Amino acid sequence: MRPKEIQEKLGIDADRIKLFKREGIFFPENPPSGNRSTNYTETDCENLRLLVVLTKSGLTCSDIRKLQDGEWTLEEAIVSRKQSIDAEIARKRNSLSLLSELLDDKAEFETFETDRYWNVITKKEAAGEEFIDIEDMYGYRPVSFIRNIQCPHCGEEYEVDLEDYLYDQSSDERENGMGPDIVYSFNSEDNFECPKCGKVIQIEGWIREYPVGAYDSEDINLDEWED
Repeated sequence: MRPKEIQEKLGIDADRIKLFKREGIFFPENPPSGNRSTNYTETDCENLRLLVVLTKSGLTCSDIRKLQDGEWTLEEAIVSRKQSIDAEIARKRNSLSLLSELLDDKAEFETFETDRYWNVITKKEAAGEEFIDIEDMYGYRPVSFIRNIQCPHCGEEYEVDLEDYLYDQSSDERENGMGPDIVYSFNSEDNFECPKCGKVIQIEGWIREYPVGAYDSEDINLDEWED
């Protein structure tokens, strides 16, 4: 099958397949060679269907990679992801309840009773409950993704926000009590042009956050884009 055929058959776009390839969880049986594009097989189709089902169930590419490498059983992956989703739902449920309370109280911005609702939140958080916070709504990250890069073509230097090209966030819980080890992966593909010379640059790599809120390390590569 040609790329367009398998995309139409599965109802997914090329970016989804590229993501699976970049994450190392999908390898076509007949990869592109020379000027010839990928010739997808029925086995490829079934593998992609499996990946779509698993990701739509909530599993991340990192979860699936652990399944493929034998590090996790499917049950372990499901339990871990379910705990994450349950925690997210609980936060949203608490925030939804607070919004309903504000509506019932006919709260007004000009006369807002901050102390009253601050105490409601403080009491619930002291009991272990959580609410939607800024990181949930705006993707706030304590580690900055803004970097200065130099165009490999013209040598121009400028600031780039790698948040715009983030495609995956993997997390491994450590046993030392310091929280999860988080790796943010990004790839600009053909979406970044040098503002001076106009040539397409591929910015690809990762930034590691460990412990939570602290910068650890990074690997950022700049290359000429090749489709």
